[in-house]
Amino acid sequence: MNVVRSSFCRLLTPFGLAIAAGMFFNTPLIGENSSKPSTPLMPPSRTLPSSAPTFQNAVSPTWEQLPSYPRTRGVAGVIAGEHRGVLIAAGGANFPELPPWEGGKKVYYDDIHVLLPDATEWQAAGQLPEARGYSAVASLPDGVLLIGGENSHRVFADTLWLRWQEDRVEVTPGPDLPAATTSPVAAVLDGVIYVAAGHADGTPRLSRVAFWRWDPRRPTEGWIEMPPWPGPSRGMAVMAVAAGSLYLFTGGELALTAEGKPQLTYLLDAYRYQADSGWEKLADMPHSALAAPSPAPVSPDGKRIFLLGGVDNRLVGKQPRDTRVPDGILIFDVTTGNWHESAERWPDPVVTTPAVKSGDAWVFVSGEIMAGVRTPHVWRWRLAEEGRTP
Repeated sequence: MNVVRSSFCRLLTPFGLAIAAGMFFNTPLIGENSSKPSTPLMPPSRTLPSSAPTFQNAVSPTWEQLPSYPRTRGVAGVIAGEHRGVLIAAGGANFPELPPWEGGKKVYYDDIHVLLPDATEWQAAGQLPEARGYSAVASLPDGVLLIGGENSHRVFADTLWLRWQEDRVEVTPGPDLPAATTSPVAAVLDGVIYVAAGHADGTPRLSRVAFWRWDPRRPTEGWIEMPPWPGPSRGMAVMAVAAGSLYLFTGGELALTAEGKPQLTYLLDAYRYQADSGWEKLADMPHSALAAPSPAPVSPDGKRIFLLGGVDNRLVGKQPRDTRVPDGILIFDVTTGNWHESAERWPDPVVTTPAVKSGDAWVFVSGEIMAGVRTPHVWRWRLAEEGRTP
Protein backbone atom coordinates (compact mmCIF):
# COMPACT_ATOMS: atom_id res chain seq x y z
CA MET A 1 0.00 0.00 0.00
CA ASN A 2 1.33 3.44 -0.93
CA VAL A 3 1.43 5.94 1.90
CA VAL A 4 3.09 9.25 2.71
CA ARG A 5 4.01 10.02 6.28
CA SER A 6 4.51 13.33 8.05
CA SER A 7 5.74 13.84 11.58
CA PHE A 8 3.39 15.79 13.85
CA CYS A 9 5.54 17.54 16.41
CA ARG A 10 3.13 20.48 16.39
CA LEU A 11 -0.55 19.61 16.54
CA LEU A 12 -3.30 22.19 16.35
CA THR A 13 -5.90 20.91 18.80
CA PRO A 14 -8.65 19.97 19.05
CA PHE A 15 -8.10 17.81 15.99
CA GLY A 16 -9.90 19.15 12.97
CA LEU A 17 -9.21 20.52 9.53
CA ALA A 18 -6.39 22.65 10.90
CA ILE A 19 -4.28 19.50 10.73
CA ALA A 20 -5.61 18.20 7.43
CA ALA A 21 -5.32 21.47 5.56
CA GLY A 22 -2.29 22.59 7.52
CA MET A 23 -0.31 19.62 6.28
CA PHE A 24 -1.04 20.72 2.74
CA PHE A 25 1.03 23.82 3.35
CA ASN A 26 4.58 24.52 4.46
CA THR A 27 5.31 23.94 8.12
CA PRO A 28 5.62 25.20 10.75
CA LEU A 29 2.29 27.03 10.76
CA ILE A 30 2.53 28.70 14.13
CA GLY A 31 3.94 32.22 14.16
CA GLU A 32 3.69 32.89 10.42
CA ASN A 33 1.64 35.72 8.97
CA SER A 34 -1.66 35.06 7.27
CA SER A 35 -2.24 36.12 3.69
CA LYS A 36 -5.03 36.30 1.12
CA PRO A 37 -5.88 33.54 -1.37
CA SER A 38 -3.41 33.37 -4.25
CA THR A 39 -6.21 32.63 -6.71
CA PRO A 40 -9.52 34.53 -6.88
CA LEU A 41 -12.82 32.91 -5.95
CA MET A 42 -15.31 32.36 -8.73
CA PRO A 43 -17.70 35.30 -9.14
CA PRO A 44 -21.28 34.80 -7.95
CA SER A 45 -24.25 33.73 -10.07
CA ARG A 46 -22.27 31.98 -12.79
CA THR A 47 -22.96 28.67 -14.47
CA LEU A 48 -19.75 27.03 -15.62
CA PRO A 49 -19.88 24.50 -18.49
CA SER A 50 -17.18 21.88 -18.25
CA SER A 51 -14.28 21.36 -20.61
CA ALA A 52 -13.60 18.20 -22.61
CA PRO A 53 -13.46 14.92 -20.68
CA THR A 54 -10.27 12.93 -20.46
CA PHE A 55 -11.76 9.62 -21.52
CA GLN A 56 -14.69 8.31 -23.55
CA ASN A 57 -18.19 8.22 -22.02
CA ALA A 58 -17.18 10.68 -19.31
CA VAL A 59 -19.76 12.60 -17.33
CA SER A 60 -20.18 16.23 -18.34
CA PRO A 61 -20.83 18.43 -15.28
CA THR A 62 -22.22 21.93 -14.90
CA TRP A 63 -21.54 24.12 -11.88
CA GLU A 64 -23.95 26.69 -10.48
CA GLN A 65 -23.45 28.92 -7.48
CA LEU A 66 -26.31 29.00 -4.96
CA PRO A 67 -27.01 31.63 -2.27
CA SER A 68 -24.06 31.95 0.10
CA TYR A 69 -24.19 30.49 3.59
CA PRO A 70 -25.26 33.03 6.24
CA ARG A 71 -21.98 32.88 8.16
CA THR A 72 -19.95 35.26 6.04
CA ARG A 73 -16.62 33.74 7.07
CA GLY A 74 -17.90 30.28 6.23
CA VAL A 75 -17.34 27.15 8.30
CA ALA A 76 -15.43 23.89 8.03
CA GLY A 77 -16.92 20.63 9.22
CA VAL A 78 -20.44 21.82 8.45
CA ILE A 79 -23.28 19.32 8.93
CA ALA A 80 -25.34 19.30 5.73
CA GLY A 81 -28.05 17.12 4.22
CA GLU A 82 -31.45 17.25 2.56
CA HIS A 83 -34.90 16.38 3.90
CA ARG A 84 -38.19 16.82 2.06
CA GLY A 85 -36.44 18.74 -0.69
CA VAL A 86 -35.01 21.27 1.77
CA LEU A 87 -31.25 21.75 2.14
CA ILE A 88 -30.29 21.73 5.84
CA ALA A 89 -26.94 22.95 7.19
CA ALA A 90 -25.82 23.27 10.80
CA GLY A 91 -22.84 23.72 13.07
CA GLY A 92 -19.27 23.74 11.81
CA ALA A 93 -16.28 25.76 13.00
CA ASN A 94 -14.02 28.62 12.00
CA PHE A 95 -11.45 31.10 13.31
CA PRO A 96 -13.48 34.32 13.51
CA GLU A 97 -10.72 36.61 14.82
CA LEU A 98 -7.16 35.43 14.18
CA PRO A 99 -5.71 32.49 12.24
CA PRO A 100 -4.51 29.54 14.34
CA TRP A 101 -0.80 30.32 13.82
CA GLU A 102 -1.40 33.73 15.41
CA GLY A 103 -3.16 32.27 18.42
CA GLY A 104 -6.67 32.43 16.98
CA LYS A 105 -9.32 30.42 18.78
CA LYS A 106 -11.37 27.89 16.89
CA VAL A 107 -15.10 28.49 17.47
CA TYR A 108 -17.82 25.87 16.95
CA TYR A 109 -21.43 26.77 16.19
CA ASP A 110 -24.90 25.39 16.97
CA ASP A 111 -27.09 27.30 14.52
CA ILE A 112 -29.21 25.57 11.88
CA HIS A 113 -30.13 27.11 8.53
CA VAL A 114 -32.17 25.92 5.58
CA LEU A 115 -32.33 26.74 1.90
CA LEU A 116 -35.78 26.16 0.47
CA PRO A 117 -36.22 25.23 -3.21
CA ASP A 118 -35.75 28.29 -5.45
CA ALA A 119 -35.06 30.52 -2.41
CA THR A 120 -32.68 33.45 -2.84
CA GLU A 121 -31.30 33.28 0.70
CA TRP A 122 -30.92 30.91 3.63
CA GLN A 123 -33.18 31.21 6.65
CA ALA A 124 -32.61 30.43 10.32
CA ALA A 125 -34.36 27.21 11.37
CA GLY A 126 -33.27 26.31 14.88
CA GLN A 127 -30.30 25.22 16.96
CA LEU A 128 -28.41 22.07 17.80
CA PRO A 129 -28.45 21.05 21.49
CA GLU A 130 -24.73 21.85 21.58
CA ALA A 131 -22.20 23.35 19.19
CA ARG A 132 -20.61 20.72 16.97
CA GLY A 133 -18.86 20.06 13.68
CA TYR A 134 -17.03 17.34 11.75
CA SER A 135 -19.91 14.85 11.99
CA ALA A 136 -20.71 12.26 9.37
CA VAL A 137 -24.09 12.84 7.71
CA ALA A 138 -26.64 10.52 6.13
CA SER A 139 -29.73 11.85 4.33
CA LEU A 140 -32.74 9.52 4.37
CA PRO A 141 -36.46 9.92 3.64
CA ASP A 142 -37.05 10.06 7.41
CA GLY A 143 -34.55 12.87 8.00
CA VAL A 144 -30.90 13.84 8.12
CA LEU A 145 -28.87 11.84 10.65
CA LEU A 146 -25.72 13.49 11.98
CA ILE A 147 -23.22 11.04 13.43
CA GLY A 148 -20.58 11.82 16.05
CA GLY A 149 -18.48 14.95 15.64
CA GLU A 150 -16.69 17.27 18.00
CA ASN A 151 -16.49 20.66 19.65
CA SER A 152 -13.80 22.33 21.73
CA HIS A 153 -14.77 20.30 24.80
CA ARG A 154 -15.38 16.77 23.61
CA VAL A 155 -15.91 14.16 20.93
CA PHE A 156 -19.50 12.96 20.56
CA ALA A 157 -20.76 9.38 20.80
CA ASP A 158 -24.36 10.18 19.85
CA THR A 159 -26.43 10.79 16.75
CA LEU A 160 -29.13 13.37 16.07
CA TRP A 161 -32.03 13.46 13.61
CA LEU A 162 -32.62 16.74 11.78
CA ARG A 163 -36.08 16.90 10.20
CA TRP A 164 -37.71 19.74 8.29
CA GLN A 165 -41.12 20.53 9.83
CA GLU A 166 -42.92 23.29 7.92
CA ASP A 167 -40.99 26.29 9.26
CA ARG A 168 -38.19 24.84 11.39
CA VAL A 169 -35.80 21.93 11.79
CA GLU A 170 -36.80 19.51 14.52
CA VAL A 171 -33.85 17.95 16.38
CA THR A 172 -34.34 14.60 18.13
CA PRO A 173 -31.91 11.98 19.49
CA GLY A 174 -30.86 9.04 17.37
CA PRO A 175 -29.18 5.82 18.53
CA ASP A 176 -25.91 6.19 20.45
CA LEU A 177 -22.75 5.03 18.75
CA PRO A 178 -20.57 2.20 20.09
CA ALA A 179 -17.85 4.81 20.78
CA ALA A 180 -17.14 8.52 20.42
CA THR A 181 -15.78 9.54 17.02
CA THR A 182 -15.05 12.70 15.05
CA SER A 183 -14.39 13.09 11.33
CA PRO A 184 -16.05 9.76 10.49
CA VAL A 185 -17.69 9.09 7.13
CA ALA A 186 -21.05 7.51 6.39
CA ALA A 187 -23.16 6.34 3.46
CA VAL A 188 -26.49 4.60 2.91
CA LEU A 189 -26.67 1.25 1.12
CA ASP A 190 -30.06 -0.45 0.65
CA GLY A 191 -31.54 1.67 3.44
CA VAL A 192 -28.79 0.77 5.93
CA ILE A 193 -26.38 3.39 7.28
CA TYR A 194 -22.72 2.39 7.35
CA VAL A 195 -20.05 4.35 9.25
CA ALA A 196 -16.26 4.20 9.10
CA ALA A 197 -15.14 5.67 12.42
CA GLY A 198 -12.71 8.57 12.37
CA HIS A 199 -10.81 9.90 15.36
CA ALA A 200 -11.27 8.93 19.00
CA ASP A 201 -11.38 11.29 21.95
CA GLY A 202 -8.10 12.14 23.62
CA THR A 203 -4.98 14.24 23.11
CA PRO A 204 -4.08 13.83 20.35
CA ARG A 205 -7.25 12.48 18.78
CA LEU A 206 -5.84 9.35 17.20
CA SER A 207 -7.64 7.58 14.37
CA ARG A 208 -9.35 4.27 14.99
CA VAL A 209 -10.41 1.21 13.01
CA ALA A 210 -14.15 0.65 13.42
CA PHE A 211 -17.00 -0.13 11.02
CA TRP A 212 -20.61 0.16 12.18
CA ARG A 213 -24.02 -0.33 10.63
CA TRP A 214 -27.55 0.67 11.65
CA ASP A 215 -30.82 -0.15 9.95
CA PRO A 216 -33.38 2.61 10.69
CA ARG A 217 -36.12 0.11 9.85
CA ARG A 218 -35.04 -1.83 12.96
CA PRO A 219 -34.40 1.05 15.35
CA THR A 220 -34.26 -1.01 18.54
CA GLU A 221 -31.29 -3.03 17.31
CA GLY A 222 -28.96 -0.04 17.54
CA TRP A 223 -25.55 0.14 15.90
CA ILE A 224 -23.86 -3.15 15.09
CA GLU A 225 -20.07 -3.47 14.98
CA MET A 226 -18.94 -5.07 11.72
CA PRO A 227 -15.64 -6.51 10.52
CA PRO A 228 -13.60 -3.47 9.40
CA TRP A 229 -11.78 -2.94 6.12
CA PRO A 230 -8.42 -4.76 5.86
CA GLY A 231 -6.30 -1.64 6.21
CA PRO A 232 -5.16 1.16 8.51
CA SER A 233 -7.31 3.34 10.75
CA ARG A 234 -8.33 6.68 9.26
CA GLY A 235 -10.13 9.96 9.69
CA MET A 236 -11.39 12.38 7.04
CA ALA A 237 -11.84 9.53 4.57
CA VAL A 238 -14.31 9.37 1.68
CA MET A 239 -17.21 6.94 1.34
CA ALA A 240 -19.52 6.30 -1.60
CA VAL A 241 -22.30 3.96 -2.70
CA ALA A 242 -22.40 2.84 -6.34
CA ALA A 243 -23.78 -0.16 -8.23
CA GLY A 244 -25.00 -1.88 -5.07
CA SER A 245 -21.69 -1.66 -3.21
CA LEU A 246 -20.10 0.54 -0.55
CA TYR A 247 -16.69 2.12 -1.20
CA LEU A 248 -14.07 3.53 1.19
CA PHE A 249 -11.19 5.68 -0.04
CA THR A 250 -8.19 7.61 1.27
CA GLY A 251 -8.08 9.53 4.57
CA GLY A 252 -5.34 10.02 7.11
CA GLU A 253 -4.09 7.66 9.79
CA LEU A 254 -3.01 9.53 12.91
CA ALA A 255 -1.04 7.19 15.16
CA LEU A 256 1.85 7.31 17.62
CA THR A 257 5.36 6.39 16.59
CA ALA A 258 7.59 4.16 18.70
CA GLU A 259 8.83 7.37 20.33
CA GLY A 260 5.29 8.32 21.27
CA LYS A 261 5.04 11.16 18.75
CA PRO A 262 1.91 11.56 16.61
CA GLN A 263 2.45 10.81 12.94
CA LEU A 264 0.02 11.36 10.09
CA THR A 265 0.02 8.88 7.21
CA TYR A 266 -1.70 9.96 4.00
CA LEU A 267 -3.60 6.97 2.68
CA LEU A 268 -3.98 6.02 -0.98
CA ASP A 269 -5.84 2.75 -0.45
CA ALA A 270 -9.35 1.88 -1.65
CA TYR A 271 -11.88 -0.80 -0.70
CA ARG A 272 -15.25 -2.13 -1.81
CA TYR A 273 -17.76 -3.62 0.63
CA GLN A 274 -20.70 -5.87 -0.22
CA ALA A 275 -23.10 -7.06 2.45
CA ASP A 276 -22.95 -10.69 1.29
CA SER A 277 -19.21 -11.01 0.73
CA GLY A 278 -17.47 -8.38 2.88
CA TRP A 279 -14.44 -6.27 1.96
CA GLU A 280 -12.34 -6.31 -1.20
CA LYS A 281 -9.09 -4.40 -1.77
CA LEU A 282 -9.07 -2.21 -4.89
CA ALA A 283 -6.34 -0.47 -6.86
CA ASP A 284 -4.56 2.30 -4.98
CA MET A 285 -5.39 5.90 -5.83
CA PRO A 286 -2.90 8.01 -7.83
CA HIS A 287 -2.68 10.33 -4.81
CA SER A 288 -4.49 10.97 -1.56
CA ALA A 289 -7.68 13.05 -1.32
CA LEU A 290 -7.89 13.48 2.44
CA ALA A 291 -10.96 15.44 3.61
CA ALA A 292 -12.58 15.49 0.15
CA PRO A 293 -16.40 15.76 0.19
CA SER A 294 -18.10 12.60 1.44
CA PRO A 295 -20.19 10.75 0.47
CA ALA A 296 -18.54 11.14 -2.91
CA PRO A 297 -20.70 12.09 -5.91
CA VAL A 298 -21.63 9.24 -8.25
CA SER A 299 -22.57 9.38 -11.93
CA PRO A 300 -26.26 8.89 -12.80
CA ASP A 301 -25.57 5.38 -14.12
CA GLY A 302 -23.70 4.46 -10.93
CA LYS A 303 -20.55 3.50 -12.79
CA ARG A 304 -18.22 6.34 -11.76
CA ILE A 305 -17.29 7.82 -8.40
CA PHE A 306 -15.86 11.34 -8.17
CA LEU A 307 -13.35 12.38 -5.51
CA LEU A 308 -13.19 16.16 -5.61
CA GLY A 309 -10.08 17.92 -4.40
CA GLY A 310 -8.89 16.82 -0.99
CA VAL A 311 -5.40 17.06 0.47
CA ASP A 312 -2.93 15.67 -2.08
CA ASN A 313 0.08 13.97 -0.49
CA ARG A 314 2.26 14.97 -3.46
CA LEU A 315 1.93 18.64 -2.49
CA VAL A 316 2.46 18.35 1.26
CA GLY A 317 5.16 20.77 2.38
CA LYS A 318 5.68 22.06 -1.17
CA GLN A 319 3.09 24.84 -1.30
CA PRO A 320 2.90 28.20 0.47
CA ARG A 321 0.19 28.40 3.09
CA ASP A 322 -1.93 30.83 1.06
CA THR A 323 -2.39 28.31 -1.76
CA ARG A 324 -5.92 27.06 -2.36
CA VAL A 325 -6.64 23.41 -1.62
CA PRO A 326 -6.44 21.23 -4.78
CA ASP A 327 -9.08 21.62 -7.47
CA GLY A 328 -8.50 18.33 -9.29
CA ILE A 329 -11.06 15.54 -9.62
CA LEU A 330 -10.23 11.84 -9.41
CA ILE A 331 -12.62 9.40 -11.07
CA PHE A 332 -12.93 5.75 -10.08
CA ASP A 333 -14.48 3.55 -12.75
CA VAL A 334 -16.58 0.97 -10.93
CA THR A 335 -16.76 -1.29 -13.99
CA THR A 336 -13.03 -1.50 -14.77
CA GLY A 337 -11.60 -0.78 -11.32
CA ASN A 338 -9.33 1.89 -12.79
CA TRP A 339 -8.57 5.46 -11.70
CA HIS A 340 -8.62 8.48 -14.01
CA GLU A 341 -7.44 12.06 -13.53
CA SER A 342 -10.17 14.32 -14.88
CA ALA A 343 -9.39 17.31 -17.07
CA GLU A 344 -12.21 19.09 -15.25
CA ARG A 345 -11.41 21.47 -12.43
CA TRP A 346 -13.51 22.25 -9.37
CA PRO A 347 -14.18 26.00 -9.68
CA ASP A 348 -14.18 26.77 -5.93
CA PRO A 349 -12.50 23.82 -4.15
CA VAL A 350 -12.96 23.18 -0.43
CA VAL A 351 -12.28 20.40 2.06
CA THR A 352 -14.20 19.08 5.09
CA THR A 353 -17.68 19.60 3.75
CA PRO A 354 -20.12 16.83 2.79
CA ALA A 355 -21.51 16.29 -0.68
CA VAL A 356 -25.32 16.44 -0.46
CA LYS A 357 -27.34 14.54 -3.06
CA SER A 358 -30.15 16.81 -4.23
CA GLY A 359 -32.25 15.45 -7.07
CA ASP A 360 -29.93 14.91 -10.04
CA ALA A 361 -27.24 17.18 -8.55
CA TRP A 362 -24.77 17.39 -5.68
CA VAL A 363 -24.47 20.39 -3.36
CA PHE A 364 -21.40 21.58 -1.42
CA VAL A 365 -22.01 23.96 1.49
CA SER A 366 -19.16 26.21 2.67
CA GLY A 367 -15.89 24.48 3.67
CA GLU A 368 -12.20 25.32 4.06
CA ILE A 369 -10.26 26.78 1.14
CA MET A 370 -6.82 26.98 2.75
CA ALA A 371 -5.28 26.64 6.19
CA GLY A 372 -7.55 28.39 8.69
CA VAL A 373 -9.68 30.08 5.98
CA ARG A 374 -13.28 29.17 5.09
CA THR A 375 -15.69 30.30 2.40
CA PRO A 376 -19.46 30.89 2.61
CA HIS A 377 -19.92 29.86 -1.02
CA VAL A 378 -22.42 27.13 -1.87
CA TRP A 379 -22.23 25.25 -5.17
CA ARG A 380 -24.41 22.81 -7.05
CA TRP A 381 -22.83 20.29 -9.43
CA ARG A 382 -25.17 18.66 -11.92
CA LEU A 383 -23.98 15.50 -13.66
CA ALA A 384 -25.48 14.50 -17.01
CA GLU A 385 -24.54 11.26 -18.75
CA GLU A 386 -22.95 11.56 -22.19
CA GLY A 387 -22.15 9.07 -24.90
CA ARG A 388 -23.03 5.44 -25.14
CA THR A 389 -23.06 3.22 -22.08
CA PRO A 390 -19.81 1.22 -21.91
